[in-house]
Amino acid sequence: MLIIKDILLQLLFVIVPVLLYRNVWLGRSTSNKMSVKSSMVIVCSSISVILSMSFPVQLSNGMEYDLHSIPIIITILYAGYIPGILTILVMLVVRIVLGGDGVQMTILETMVYVIIPFLLVNRWYGYSLRKKLAVVLLIGCLKQLSIIGGGMVVLIWRGFPLSIINNYLEPLVEIGYLALIVQGGAVYFIEFIRESHIIRKQVERSEKLNLISELAASVAHEVRNPLTVVRGFVQLLREESNPKNVEYIRLVLNELDRAEFIISDYLNLAKPHSETLERLEIAHTVKEITAIMSSYSVMNRVEISCETEPGLFIESNAVKLKQALMNLMKNGIESMGQGGILHVTVRAAGNYHVISIKDEGEGMTPEQIEQIGLPFYSTKEKGTGLGLMVTCRIIEAMQGTIHFQSERGHGTQVTIQLPAVYTSEKGGEHGQRSRGVGATLS
Repeated sequence: MLIIKDILLQLLFVIVPVLLYRNVWLGRSTSNKMSVKSSMVIVCSSISVILSMSFPVQLSNGMEYDLHSIPIIITILYAGYIPGILTILVMLVVRIVLGGDGVQMTILETMVYVIIPFLLVNRWYGYSLRKKLAVVLLIGCLKQLSIIGGGMVVLIWRGFPLSIINNYLEPLVEIGYLALIVQGGAVYFIEFIRESHIIRKQVERSEKLNLISELAASVAHEVRNPLTVVRGFVQLLREESNPKNVEYIRLVLNELDRAEFIISDYLNLAKPHSETLERLEIAHTVKEITAIMSSYSVMNRVEISCETEPGLFIESNAVKLKQALMNLMKNGIESMGQGGILHVTVRAAGNYHVISIKDEGEGMTPEQIEQIGLPFYSTKEKGTGLGLMVTCRIIEAMQGTIHFQSERGHGTQVTIQLPAVYTSEKGGEHGQRSRGVGATLS
C-alpha cells in the first residue's frame, strides 16, 4: 500500500507542471512553435524535481526510485538549453544534499539520457506527434538501461551473486515500465494542450478576419461610388481652375487615390475566394512576379535575388497567389529604406513546397510579430494592415501556412508552405494538406 502512495505522489509531482503548461509555459502563440516563459518554466521544473527526489518510491528490494528525469527531459525539449541546464544543476545540488551512495550513479545516468534531448532541441517543434512519442520513449529506454546497467555494475563490484542481483533489479524493471508510460503520457498531454492553444488562436484570428469582411462588404461599395463622383468633378476643376489652386487639387486627387487603394483592399478582403484552381509551377509564377516588381525595387534601390527549383507544382488560383506574393515582396522592398537585397527562394520540402521571402530591413519586435495579420495593424506610417490580412486569408484558402521570423535590426523572413502536387512520374498526386495561418518568431 505504501508503494502505491509513493507512486501516486510521483505522478502528482510530474503531472502538475504539465497541467500548468497552458498558463505557465506558454507565452505567445506563434503557430507551431511557442514562446516559452523561461523563468517560470525553471521554477516549475525545479520544484517538480525537488519534490520527486525528496519523496522517492521505496521498492521492495530496499532501493529508491523517482521520476525526476521526466521534468528534466521535458524542460530541455520544450524550453531549450538554458532552462534545461539550470534544472539539471538544481537536481545535482538536491542529490548531493540528500547524500547516499548513488550520487555518482545519478551524475552518470544524467549524462547518458540528456544527450539526445540536447541534440534535438532545435528540431523538436518540427517533429510530428508520433515521432515525438517515439523519441521520448527511446530516451526513457536509454535511461532505464543506464539505471539497470549501473546497478548491475555496482552489485557485481560488491560481490553479490547473480540470484540476488536478479532480485534487486526486477523491481527496477517493473517500475521502469511505469516511468515509460508516464513520460510518453506527459508529452502526449503537452502536445494536446499546444494543439488546442494553436487552434483557439487561429479561430480568434479567423473571427476577426470575418468581422472585417462583413464590414467591408457592407461599406466599401457605398463609399466607393461617391468618391468616384468627387474625383470626376475635381478633375474637371483642375482643367478650369486658377493655376494657384492646381497644387491643392493635386493633393485632393492624391488623397482620393489613397482612399481608393484602401477601399480596394477592403473589397479584396470581402470577396469570396475563387474555387477555380489550376496546376501551377511555382518557379514560373515567382519569376513572373519578380519581373513585375523589378521596376518598383529599382526605385527603392533594392535588388531582388531569386533562386527557384524547376518542376515544383501546386494547385492554386493564379491571380490570388500572385496577389499574396506581390503584397509580401512589396512589404519587403519598402522595409529597406536604405536599399538592400530581397531574397526570394523556392524549394521542395516533403509534401510541401516552400516559398521564402527575406529582406534586410529593420526587422520587427516579438510584439509586432504577434500583431501581424490583425485588423488595422501596420508598421508603416500610412499602412492599413489590410494587405497582410488579405495575404494570410489567401494562403489559408490554399490550405497553406505562413510564418514570420524577424529580429530587430536583422530583417524579416516570410515562409509560405503550400501543399505539393506531384506528377505521375514522381509517383504521386497530391501532397498532404495542412490548414492554418500563424506567425513564428525565432
